[in-house]
Amino acid sequence: MITYGFAKSYYYAGDGTLQIKVRIPSIHGPYRLSDSNGKTVRNYVTDDNLPFYQSVLLPHTPTDGEVVMLASTNDSNNEFVVLGLTGASYTSVRTQ
Repeated sequence: MITYGFAKSYYYAGDGTLQIKVRIPSIHGPYRLSDSNGKTVRNYVTDDNLPFYQSVLLPHTPTDGEVVMLASTNDSNNEFVVLGLTGASYTSVRTQ
């Protein structure tokens, strides 16, 4: 299964692999709690408690809010690997 999320931070592990902290809205809640428009969010995960997911080699390290594509690594869809960057961002402004 392919899903999308927002990169929050990253680090390089001791073995040289890139680990990216990702907020997946359908799992961890909206990018900002205020984005819920006053609705109660039962499963909101604070940024400090978001998981890091292993990533393939990317053209650049992601910035906060950049949209990443993830794929599930098992049938239960609870483990993911970051496959790439989409070029979109939470802070992107639509221009005409």
